[in-house]
Amino acid sequence: MNRIGAKRLKAQSAMEYLMTYGWAILIIAVVLGALFSLGVFSSSNLLGTSCIAYSGYTCTNPLLHSSTFTATVGQATGTSWTATNVLLLQYGTGTPVAAAFAAAGCSDPVTGGLSSGQTFNVIFTQAATTTSTCSATPLAVSVGSSFSGSIWAFYTAAGTSGLISQVATLNVKAS
Repeated sequence: MNRIGAKRLKAQSAMEYLMTYGWAILIIAVVLGALFSLGVFSSSNLLGTSCIAYSGYTCTNPLLHSSTFTATVGQATGTSWTATNVLLLQYGTGTPVAAAFAAAGCSDPVTGGLSSGQTFNVIFTQAATTTSTCSATPLAVSVGSSFSGSIWAFYTAAGTSGLISQVATLNVKAS
């Protein structure tokens, strides 16, 4: 084979190499574009549902459905609480003050106080239907979006008056 024929074979081999990898890269780009447009890489899809309690508190079974948030909350601080109010705050709304609990909190969700080690269910919704449901809580989230916030308690313990404590932080995906 002469020199020109050998160069032509090398050029053809290089062109086939580039075409093969070019098509592969194009297919990968199309698949990634389709996955991106479907929302597979959305950060809200990566976040799971969690309710992380601070030391001395419990928070389990968080659920956000149809603008209603429910969770099981409790305390194990070693003291009994009376006049307990619970508040749900979305991140970015600041630290609550005592007046916020009266306006949008869950007033005395447990009759007779809350003993150390005891848990109770809290229900926050935009439309109060029962006395144990807390109203005026901003929960305007759409299905599939997430709600990040915290649960606070305003309570009185033996020898104290009006303590405010952050019970848990949460991230819940609306269903």
